[in-house]
Amino acid sequence: MIRTLLNSGLSFQEMILHGMVIFLVLSYSLSIHEFMHGFSAVKLGDDTPRLQGRLTMNPLAHLDPIGSLMMLLVGFGWAKPVQVNYSRLTRFKNRSISIRIVSLAGVTANFLSAFIACFLFNVITLLMLRFNAGFSFSNPPVIYATSTMLLSYLFEFNLLLMAFNLLPIPPLDGFHVLETLIPYKYREKFHRYEQYFSMAFFALIMMGFFLRVSPLITLVNFIRTPFEWLITKPIGVLFDFIYRLMF
Repeated sequence: MIRTLLNSGLSFQEMILHGMVIFLVLSYSLSIHEFMHGFSAVKLGDDTPRLQGRLTMNPLAHLDPIGSLMMLLVGFGWAKPVQVNYSRLTRFKNRSISIRIVSLAGVTANFLSAFIACFLFNVITLLMLRFNAGFSFSNPPVIYATSTMLLSYLFEFNLLLMAFNLLPIPPLDGFHVLETLIPYKYREKFHRYEQYFSMAFFALIMMGFFLRVSPLITLVNFIRTPFEWLITKPIGVLFDFIYRLMF
């Protein structure tokens, strides 16, 4: 992400502005992800996140230095995981349901954030085309350029964070969901190999720094693509229809 910014051809002032926006978007995206893990856990019976001060949108409670650095360098990363005592998730008789809800709460928040960002991007663009007679995409007003830049980063970061966390690799959310789908009698055997999954995950991260095409980024983009379509396709159809009505 930083490399892309440095090679973008932007002026120094523009890079500073983009950097500030990226920092804000990164802080929000990681914080909403972890907050929703904690919020869902508390609602399902475990008060641990509240006691540890994780029911907040304050980024200082959630940001992990290495995970944040990875987000800036390669576009995906992680925050400090919210600790959940699964034995206290008593809302449903089948505890696996509660674990899935808690595990998927963060990525759901990221998906909805990306959806809202895409929707607002189209609203602002449509309003600008309708009510600003001199509007030009090549030389847009500063307020339009800044707001759409913010929304674009919000869309990209949240989709990437969602897709990354859906990977079935410990300690990511996708792995915790996968655990609940394995018959209980086989879970102990499955956990014996958990450390090897973690080692493979670390290897994928390191390979990205030495190969022209990162295997991890390829996997993340594979997961991301259908979710991006689920957002952009219906919104595109909706605003194409509205555009024809207005013009």
